[in-house]
Amino acid sequence: MKVLFISSWYPNPDDESNGIFIKRHAQALSLKNHVTIVFVKSVNGISEVICTKYEAKNIEEHLRFYPKIRSVFPFYASIRKFFKFRNEYKKALNQLTATHFDLIHVNTIFPAAIPALFALKKYPTARLFITEHWSGYYPEDGNYKGLLLTYYTRKLVAKANAVFVISQKLKEAMLGYGLKNNYQLINNAVDLRLFKPQEPKQRNKDVLEILHVSSLIEREKNLSGIIAVAEHLKEKSFPFHLTIVGGSKIEIAACEELIHKVNLQLYVTISGPKPPQEVSCYMNRADVFLLFSNFEGMPVVVIEALACGLPVISSNVGEVKNIIKPKMGIVLQTNSIKECAEALLNYNREHYLNSQQLNQYISENYSPEVVCDRISQLYNRFL
Repeated sequence: MKVLFISSWYPNPDDESNGIFIKRHAQALSLKNHVTIVFVKSVNGISEVICTKYEAKNIEEHLRFYPKIRSVFPFYASIRKFFKFRNEYKKALNQLTATHFDLIHVNTIFPAAIPALFALKKYPTARLFITEHWSGYYPEDGNYKGLLLTYYTRKLVAKANAVFVISQKLKEAMLGYGLKNNYQLINNAVDLRLFKPQEPKQRNKDVLEILHVSSLIEREKNLSGIIAVAEHLKEKSFPFHLTIVGGSKIEIAACEELIHKVNLQLYVTISGPKPPQEVSCYMNRADVFLLFSNFEGMPVVVIEALACGLPVISSNVGEVKNIIKPKMGIVLQTNSIKECAEALLNYNREHYLNSQQLNQYISENYSPEVVCDRISQLYNRFL
């Protein structure tokens, strides 16, 4: 089938990891479908519109970036931003040479719903499908609000043949807002060419190497909780080293401030954002992966860690309890510092499946081939 992907998030010059899971869905679907991706965004550091196009077997990527709109008048700026975003997306869609798409697939509803409604008029025979990743519907997040956002969300969900979600909790949260539709759970895909067990470098067996990879956004990823866990380990004179990967300059600075405040400079290293190849190397050097988030959907980093043969200790958020099976890691019962620290103090790699077994589990459930089959079957079912 010919599928048009319209996305609210996608890797871009401001953030190369933004919406990487959406890109992997597109790549997975291209194994059996022809996928055209259109993504438009305002970015920093440019003074004119930049368009890029990439083509490979069964996949096209059309990216359009335009300069940021700035004004000392917030209301005026917001109006200009809305119309600029809509018009730039229209231009990108009008430049497509395709005269027909079987499906329009929107990834993360807002603000992609704005150009999606235009695309539905441009391709009137195309059916609409949605994949939602956004945590804003969760009570812990609480960002599903505002007239524009809620209006476009309700309108798009009402038109969709089906809505795919990456956690049962997300489905329940959306239904709680009256967003009724055919909800289906799908998995995120992991690039098994990159995320796989490697020949490990020699490790210091006397020190537990802990790894955390995320955007470092405090309200979601709970970096203050992770640093508090590290402080607890230090107080217990436990030999460990924590490596933190990811984050923007602002998040990194906030995290460094937390580390200095409790004198953990010798115990914690912040490496900043890294490309997937390097993240895989970090995962292969670590002893355990730590996720201590306040809320999540289906965290890709957990799947990637397991694909590299790395057991995971995580708070009980989103789909984590369904990803981490017995002998693959620990799903904490509470978000308490003490429980998380105790799990690390008692951690023994020999109590978990070996690297190849963990990778095999991910291959059977989260590979591009498996995800492609699942979504393609759902397309056919709801058409």
